[in-house]
Amino acid sequence: MEAFIILPGGVDTMEGLFTLISWASEGVHNRPIGLLNIDGYFNNLLKFLDDVVRQNFMASSQRKLFISSFFVDELLDKLEFAKAFPGPGVSYDEFVNPGRLDLELHL
Repeated sequence: MEAFIILPGGVDTMEGLFTLISWASEGVHNRPIGLLNIDGYFNNLLKFLDDVVRQNFMASSQRKLFISSFFVDELLDKLEFAKAFPGPGVSYDEFVNPGRLDLELHL
């Protein structure tokens, strides 16, 4: 499987991450992008992105491009899932935890 995995880092890492997301949105590549969220390093970034979606500055389909996990093995499973089921739809977390599906109507 070909994928991008982002490890905790500085400004250049964030620039690279957002470049990958931009390229995926533009169709330059179709590889899944994983964040290895060691010690919750990316928690604030992920919360920020959730807020950006809630405020309609980013499509939820773009937010789903960010695949994260605290554990290497789980991240690899999530990336395999994303590669097997590309595009909009149920995420890995929603698939393995159907009780956590967001069934609220958002207008």
